[in-house]
Amino acid sequence: MPVRFSRWPAASAAIGVTLASSACAQRVEHEACAADTDEFSIVGSMLGARCGSLDCHGQAGRPLRLYSGRGLRLDPEDVSGHGGTRTAEHAANLRAVVGLEPELTCEVFASGGAGVERLTLVRKATGSEHHVGGVVLPAQSDGRECLLTWLAGQVETAACGRAAEERPR
Repeated sequence: MPVRFSRWPAASAAIGVTLASSACAQRVEHEACAADTDEFSIVGSMLGARCGSLDCHGQAGRPLRLYSGRGLRLDPEDVSGHGGTRTAEHAANLRAVVGLEPELTCEVFASGGAGVERLTLVRKATGSEHHVGGVVLPAQSDGRECLLTWLAGQVETAACGRAAEERPR
């Protein structure tokens, strides 16, 4: 199921309309750029496990906000630490990840992963740019393989699954 992305994903999702002919014409809508919620769920599970704790990207005030069964929940009725990550949470995480740099992320998807190092998410997670949380996806790690193969359009599901089960340091 494709997800629409815009420079302002929360606003787009909240009102559910495209304002392409308005003063917001600069806002470019993005089809899922080969990303789809079902395909992303295993990647989202890895990101939730590695990055989505309540003291990191599982906080409501973060620019990259990640929802998961282990951290911040999308539905206020859900309790952190109880139950798995829901489909709506995976969809919100997909919008958040692509929404960081929508045009660039779509370029990376379209190119089969070429230029992946230009993405802030990749640079921070892999340690090539300062990240308060440190290096969360070191070289040769399952988490790094998971993220990079997803961005290349060929998700390595086994690596994603192993990385989602690892306990962050």
